Amino acid sequence: MGTDGIGRDVFARVIWGARTSLTIMAIGAILSLVIGFPLGLLSGYIGGILDRLLVLIMDSIYAFPSLLLAALIAIMIGKGVFNIAIAITVIYIPLYFRVTRNQTLSAREELYVEAARAIGARPRTIMLSYIAFSVITVIPVIFSLSAADAILTAAGLSYLGFGLEIDIPGDWGRDLSDAQRFLGSGTWWSSFFPGLMIIILTVGLSFLGEGLNDIINPVLRKERA
Repeated sequence: MGTDGIGRDVFARVIWGARTSLTIMAIGAILSLVIGFPLGLLSGYIGGILDRLLVLIMDSIYAFPSLLLAALIAIMIGKGVFNIAIAITVIYIPLYFRVTRNQTLSAREELYVEAARAIGARPRTIMLSYIAFSVITVIPVIFSLSAADAILTAAGLSYLGFGLEIDIPGDWGRDLSDAQRFLGSGTWWSSFFPGLMIIILTVGLSFLGEGLNDIINPVLRKERA
């Protein structure tokens, strides 16, 4: 892969950048799931004022362009792996919330939920033991898509200068930004390989979600068999 315009090994930076990108992706996607899923479950099942308040908050967050909102959060809390992961967490919580809430609204009207209420099951038991397991089947696809988009968002923040500290090596977005200065001299590989890795990881995570959906969802598995 050669060296970039100032003599740094592109291969080493690409490999180290994979570690950084996967760390940010894992923290951001997992925290979004941990927060967004139970909030959507609670909002969809209980309804009322709590539901309207949570929907208002999530829709307000969802209305912002994701990269712009992540950049604003990064400016407020500063650079760093964990801070960028927090910025990514905030923009993807509404995605998990909306999907989980919509599925919960449908599931709470099913006959098995009505039967659970009839035998005196508590709301907490119904949500965790009956609804959650039927709703969670849609999460793998959402998780993989949000993880793939998190890679792009983190790279975009670094490209704009809001990502990691300059002393952290192998930031793919920053490497793309730095490589612009040397494109005129024909040093194309210093931007090509970081960009290629972003594409490969994003597409790979998307395919992973489709595969998980086929495994978990028996209806799709039967249709494609």
